[in-house]
Amino acid sequence: MEKQKYILQETESLGINQDSYRKICESLGRQPNWLELQIYAIMWTENVSYKSSIRWVDALPNKGDKIIAGALEASAGVVEINEEECCVFKMGTHNHPSGINPYQGAATCVGDVCRDVVSLGARPMVVLNSLRFGDTSLDRTYWLMQEVMQGVSDYANMLYLENIGSEIFYHPSYNSNPLVNVMVAGITKKKHLLYQKKLSEGDLIYIAGNITKAEGSITSDQTDRIVESDPHVGGLLINAVVALNEAESILKVENLDIAGIVNACVDISGSTGLGIDIHVNQIPSEAEMSVKDILLSRTQERIIFVAKPEKQQEVERILNEISLDFAKIGKISSRKTLCFYKNTELEVELNAQDLALKNRDSQIDLTSKESETTNSNFIQGIPEPEDYWQVIKKLVKDPNLLVKEYLQINMKEDRDHSPSDSHITNLGDRAEKICFALSGNSVYTTSNPFVGSQINVAKAVRRIVCSGGKALALNDCLNYGSPFEDKVYSQFVDSVKGIAKASQFFNVPVVGGNVSFFNESSEEGKRQAIEPTPVIAMLGVLPSMGNHMSYIYRNKGDMIFMIGKSRNDICSSEYLSVYHDQHQSNVPYFNLDEEKQLNEVVAKLIEKKLICSAHSVERGGLFFNLLESAMPLGFGFDITSPAEIRKDAFLFGEAQGRVVVSVSMEKEDDFVDLMMESRVPFSTIGHITKGELRIDDISYGFINDYKINYQENSVE
Repeated sequence: MEKQKYILQETESLGINQDSYRKICESLGRQPNWLELQIYAIMWTENVSYKSSIRWVDALPNKGDKIIAGALEASAGVVEINEEECCVFKMGTHNHPSGINPYQGAATCVGDVCRDVVSLGARPMVVLNSLRFGDTSLDRTYWLMQEVMQGVSDYANMLYLENIGSEIFYHPSYNSNPLVNVMVAGITKKKHLLYQKKLSEGDLIYIAGNITKAEGSITSDQTDRIVESDPHVGGLLINAVVALNEAESILKVENLDIAGIVNACVDISGSTGLGIDIHVNQIPSEAEMSVKDILLSRTQERIIFVAKPEKQQEVERILNEISLDFAKIGKISSRKTLCFYKNTELEVELNAQDLALKNRDSQIDLTSKESETTNSNFIQGIPEPEDYWQVIKKLVKDPNLLVKEYLQINMKEDRDHSPSDSHITNLGDRAEKICFALSGNSVYTTSNPFVGSQINVAKAVRRIVCSGGKALALNDCLNYGSPFEDKVYSQFVDSVKGIAKASQFFNVPVVGGNVSFFNESSEEGKRQAIEPTPVIAMLGVLPSMGNHMSYIYRNKGDMIFMIGKSRNDICSSEYLSVYHDQHQSNVPYFNLDEEKQLNEVVAKLIEKKLICSAHSVERGGLFFNLLESAMPLGFGFDITSPAEIRKDAFLFGEAQGRVVVSVSMEKEDDFVDLMMESRVPFSTIGHITKGELRIDDISYGFINDYKINYQENSVE
């Protein structure tokens, strides 16, 4: 009796309650040993099991005509591009490591996501990143940013990945907890896709890559210390998987990251219903490592893979030719449990179903309530500026608009002489071109998580449409504070509901992603959650480059039109925050049906070649939209504000559902006819000039002065 009481006390010290302990005993048909209990406890932590978020993530729409593998079905999303090819893409986070060792945190994030992509048979080819940092007046912010960006760049360059874009935003809530969200994508032939291959008893299990080290072995919800990257070995692993796959020598690949070998074995067993035998002493590792540390290590640049016995000689020949360290460590068994041996002794036996991501016993039910929102009818209490020169001079120095324009000029335009709202790639062998869009406005989701998350999805769709493409699928990275705070958990739940609603509405299924909780900074000794930051990475396809549409102005005299309505709305705008120092308001105007109508008419205009440019109105409002289109080729604009709309709302408001297009004089009549037929609201706002910026017949300088300002003010 005393022994049983002691066991229950020790079990509860691991975070396993009596009811869960009883279920473990029933599943195993015996009492677990101490090492098994420790593994259960670690596998049921938030970071591994998603115990407080999985039921919401599992409810996201993940099916569609083009979807081969949706969210929670594989290590990355798989989307059909054409009859022969599919795109594999994944977005991941390494937020906590990046707050401690920003270079390694960011570098390991790139490597980790690359291995998730190649594990399905696609060579990683492009990378995008969505980054969040703290107050720009702090030296630490610039140190973190420089280290993170260097970590991403160095790892990507070593793997010959093309960095096709970045999104950066500053806010004090990220002071000591930056967000590093990285998306990686590749293309593979459908016949080479490593997905749902049949595994059988006797199939061999190999480990390849770095030797297993004690670094990063999980002992609680966090890791002991930051693991380090090795991009050279990361590149060898990618080459190995591609070569083995082309030789039809492997059946399944698992990246070894959080919870290491145990988690990978759970995924293999869970997808087949078969068991696994692993011989721990055959795993290359540092001297004197315990079985627990070997099984749970997060050493980077490692994979395990499954191969047919008859392919053993070929597998080992290919790995030797690549000069990659490897070892045969086990095989698939028929007993349906995970067995880990040291020499001939069975050290650990686990039921994989107990540890699977959707296992109900590991989940916890937290309560949520509808997030609080702010009344939007407050614009009348905000005084309209008397001097718009002063407004513009202040806004062009705002770090969030400064970094946005800097990246626009120095990254997008350097890479692509015809840049568009989404990031166009040259992946694949067919005429279709792949594009990606990032969207993660945390100001909107702070104001209203449900609507703000819908806006982020809608904005990504709009960007792809403005580029001439069609949105197909999305990954999401959901970044929040502690789920045990009611406000934070409610924000998370409302955000997921918002993403689900917009995803279903636009028929853009969720094919993968990540949940990152416990993102907090310290303010005056108190833990402060970051702003709720769901980030969307969306995949689209262009039927051909002939359908590609840029946002840049090309011809003096072309007319400038607004599609969608200007509104008396400055809610959650950068202008409201920076100029009026107002940080609490509702989300800007947003309507899903109007978004769909807008997308349809813009797509028709591009298809019929009636417009010269298309650009979504977003952060900074109309004025910065016009700047971005004018700066590349040195044009200006002359616009007139409508009498019925406040001038500050017209210029700097961020009401959604608006796209600015330019139209040549030769196509103007046809453009107007199509717009009238569509019944989508539109208005003439001005024309393109040689270089001067004029608003209501007042000059606001010349475009080259603005461009020089943004070129010289580096984000570094």
